[in-house]
Amino acid sequence: MKFFDTIEKLSVLDKLLRQGHTGTPSELAKRLSISRSTLYDIIDELHSRGVEIKYSRSRYTFYYHNHVALNLYYSIKPVAEMESDNFPK
Repeated sequence: MKFFDTIEKLSVLDKLLRQGHTGTPSELAKRLSISRSTLYDIIDELHSRGVEIKYSRSRYTFYYHNHVALNLYYSIKPVAEMESDNFPK
């Protein structure tokens, strides 16, 4: 499913950015199983949301310029475990 794949790719991207081990744009795109142009689309989308990602040519890695981290998660629970207030009767 595309939604879960996207969250997983963003989580991997965040981890690699925080570690400073993304590699070149082509290497990172390959690790994420996306094209280079899609990688730059994602970086542009994150930038539009206030996340500054830069590339260091000397270290061959992307990194967070404004010291942020993505906090992505999802949870799947049976309805019985959730508060009844969240669902109409």
